Amino acid sequence: MADDLQPVTIQELKPLADGRHWSIDQHLAELDSLTPVRGDVHAIHRGNVLEVEGHGDTIVTLCCDRCLQHFNHPLSFTTRELLWLGEEARSQGLEEVAVLEGGSEVLELDPDALTESLDPRGAFDPAHWAFEQLSLQLPVVNRCGSDCPGPPAWSSDPEGGDPRWAALINLKP
Repeated sequence: MADDLQPVTIQELKPLADGRHWSIDQHLAELDSLTPVRGDVHAIHRGNVLEVEGHGDTIVTLCCDRCLQHFNHPLSFTTRELLWLGEEARSQGLEEVAVLEGGSEVLELDPDALTESLDPRGAFDPAHWAFEQLSLQLPVVNRCGSDCPGPPAWSSDPEGGDPRWAALINLKP
């Protein structure tokens, strides 16, 4: 059963054997997108980690770094992530290297290998997590396509130069 896309405390997730599932079909406050983000997020408390998986997609408008024209770009993510729950494992007497059992899968976890962590007394926000996953998919260089016209042509002719530099022509001695 899907829940509203609201944060949930880590302690609320702890007793849920099947975890919590959120369906996403809305705009995210932190992401300016043309279409609503559609997908889902599922989080399960696994003792010393929170196992989060999900997928989602939307369309955003970007500005081409080359020609400065706006263009639409699809964004999507499908990911599974383990979030370290801080000191909870140590407070329960677990060693630095702990065993995570998830279904038929057994993973050895080294806390130093887990890059993301949550405060075990804090909350998990599925909307923010989805925003982070989509943000990671944004291109580093925005290009509108292979047929991008590029910047205006440069010329040694003062009349045919880049119009953005026109005011500098008046400064010539």
